[in-house]
Amino acid sequence: MLPLWHHKRLRRELFYGAQNPGRKLTELLTLLNETLDTRLFRLGGSDFTLGSLLAGLIALAALLVFARALRRWMSQRLLARGHLDASTRETVSALTHYIVLGIGFVTILNAIGIQLSSFTVLAGAFGVGVGFGLQNIFSNFISGLIVMFERPIKIGDHIVLAGVDGDVAHIGMRATTLRTAQGSFVVVPNQSIITNNVTNWDQFGSSAISMQFRLAGTLADDQAMLLGVLDANAGVLKMPERSVYVVATDHAGHLLEIHFSVRGDAVERLAIVSAVNTAVSNELTRTGRAFAPNP
Repeated sequence: MLPLWHHKRLRRELFYGAQNPGRKLTELLTLLNETLDTRLFRLGGSDFTLGSLLAGLIALAALLVFARALRRWMSQRLLARGHLDASTRETVSALTHYIVLGIGFVTILNAIGIQLSSFTVLAGAFGVGVGFGLQNIFSNFISGLIVMFERPIKIGDHIVLAGVDGDVAHIGMRATTLRTAQGSFVVVPNQSIITNNVTNWDQFGSSAISMQFRLAGTLADDQAMLLGVLDANAGVLKMPERSVYVVATDHAGHLLEIHFSVRGDAVERLAIVSAVNTAVSNELTRTGRAFAPNP
């Protein structure tokens, strides 16, 4: 805390300075300099003044703004000029962001007189905290690095994780964000991607879709009808080739499964699936057939 006489003297200088415009400004600047040089506390053999603390806070705020702007600029402008996909751009820009933060933070500490050796005790306490309360946060952070480097999933991939079906919208250091077909965003901890089974429906920039229909006609007619519905849908890709498989047969009919690929986000995929279901139903009605009953 500043001594009481500092406050009184500062108020007196401001009052008389306003009453006497010709008074030398150097006296006020000298007083402000003395105020900023007032020692607040001592840490690691270094004295901390009000000025050093303010300078450190200003430098830290500038570092955060600069690192965030650098990440956005690299992702949206610099790396976008090359042939890198969105996931690679996000990975490179994120790693650069955290490297700049780490180097800048250490530089600011050294500039205001804090040596890293002063945090030996704090580092031990932090290690205990990681072992208990911070274990999940630290695990998600490491899992985020693994996801960024190994790239089991990429931005834009259509995945199913922990019962959530959606597109990967963002891969962060702590969690991954999925965008569902309903337009909602689901935040999934990165640890879940490493420890749980993840279904990735994307292949070479397209999403694979499978649908099942229980029909009662002849196998040849039903297979031809399903392939015709897929051929008539402009959203279904010609490659990889569409296919129809016989999953099961019984006295009531047979269960057919179609495989095809599409491009687009979760909403566009849902629209194509809806169109295929509608076309199959209309075709059965037009030919006087119906779906087979459940066995």
